[in-house]
Amino acid sequence: MQVYNRVLLNENVSTLVLLTLILAIALLTMAALDAVRSYILIRCGIRLDMELSARVFEALVVRSAQRGASRGAQQLRNLDQFRTFVTGPGIYFAFDLPWIPIYLMLLFFIHPLLGIVATIGALLLLGLAGLNEVMTREPMKEAEAAGNQSYVFTENILRHADVIRAMGMQPAVERNWQSQRSSMLVQQALASDKNAVMTSSIRFFRLLLQSLMLGTGAWLAIDHAITPATIFAASIVMGRALVPVEQAVGTWKQFIGAREAYAEVRELLGEIDLTPPHTIVPRARNTIEVRELRCLLPARKDPVIKDLTFELGGGQALGIVGPSGSGKSTLARLLVGAILPADGRLRFGGLDYSHWDPLEFGRHVGYLPQDVGLFAGTVRENIARFGDASTDEIIDAAKRAGIHEMVLDLPKQYDTRLGPGGVGLSGGQRQRLALARALLGRPPLLVLDEPNANLDAPGEEALKVALLQAKSEGATIIVITHRTTILDIVDVMMVLRGGMLDMLGPPGEVYHALQQAAAGRAS
Repeated sequence: MQVYNRVLLNENVSTLVLLTLILAIALLTMAALDAVRSYILIRCGIRLDMELSARVFEALVVRSAQRGASRGAQQLRNLDQFRTFVTGPGIYFAFDLPWIPIYLMLLFFIHPLLGIVATIGALLLLGLAGLNEVMTREPMKEAEAAGNQSYVFTENILRHADVIRAMGMQPAVERNWQSQRSSMLVQQALASDKNAVMTSSIRFFRLLLQSLMLGTGAWLAIDHAITPATIFAASIVMGRALVPVEQAVGTWKQFIGAREAYAEVRELLGEIDLTPPHTIVPRARNTIEVRELRCLLPARKDPVIKDLTFELGGGQALGIVGPSGSGKSTLARLLVGAILPADGRLRFGGLDYSHWDPLEFGRHVGYLPQDVGLFAGTVRENIARFGDASTDEIIDAAKRAGIHEMVLDLPKQYDTRLGPGGVGLSGGQRQRLALARALLGRPPLLVLDEPNANLDAPGEEALKVALLQAKSEGATIIVITHRTTILDIVDVMMVLRGGMLDMLGPPGEVYHALQQAAAGRAS
């Protein structure tokens, strides 16, 4: 308005130079504020990650341990997606939206008719943005679910690529993978098509509205209600008012994805109880007490463990046998505190598991799961449980497991790096390395699930020696196995069937009863 009303009419060059300088300062200020906004948002993102990522990671570990399965790191990816959106350019429209009423009020001050036209147009565009949300919400949600399923299946394929290659499964598996990926692409295309239509419609109405503003301004100028310069000023103000709406539509897909990611992270943190650690109380003894124990798993309708009761003192070893699916591995996970029982009492050292600090309890436990559970890292890190164990403690655990000489034969000894799951070692070597990890610090409770499944005769002998040594030091030992060669070191034998205690007693008596039952079934 100043340029048209002062400079052009009066041909005042000095005023034009001053106005240009004012404009440059204003634009420089805007650029500086944009940079400050980005600077603050980046640090807000770091703060958000510091506040939430550790909690999300802990909740993922707890839930995966409880369910015995996992969706992978999807919730961490969700957290990253949400953090990236709310601390990046995608959220800028939210900061600009509150300015829309201010711009509209300015147009009302210029002339009420201009304000009315602009307000109706802004409401129309906001309505179209809301319609865009309704139309794309479900397709976007289905596309997200299809994408997650495809990525999980891909990770599973890559983890077991040797099985796929060895048995000629690749074409069939690839067809399955392609089908899932096609489903994801179809859903994404449907959502993107609808979003594209709405985006184009909103751009059309915005441009039309700006043209209507020019036409209305021209009509008012002809009627001498405003000056000609006001036409261009009103058009510029209107454009500024509508930019946030178009920005919102342009980032709508990212907004919906961030909203769904936020909901999943919130659900995870609400589902898993991350209570502060309990007070550390010294254990009274090494006794395991199990009373009326019951366990439910999400994937099973009936209890996996039903009303199980037994007691095992320090320096004793319990051998657990039973058919597949009888609940042996679930019992092992209960005894190491990885999952919580649905009912009953579970105590170690005179304390209920719920009274133990989880980290302190973990230092008292040596656990060898059925799938070994080694991690990408060095041999040293795996034995040390990725903690700060001393070299002497690591070597002591390796010697007790009978793998010290084996480790010295590796390319970099204890600093040899392994792939995920212990890739780089044979099955037997992985199992013995996991045994060394379980024996770190000479824990008073040892729970071993199929510890000799991949061992040769020397490996089994080393396992027996390690367990006998732990028994002599007062450790409580629980061994689950299908191979009875290791059971000659146990003091008590348990037979599980259908999650229930079938037999419990001295190994000789249980062996005899099993043989009689087998003979009866054969006859």
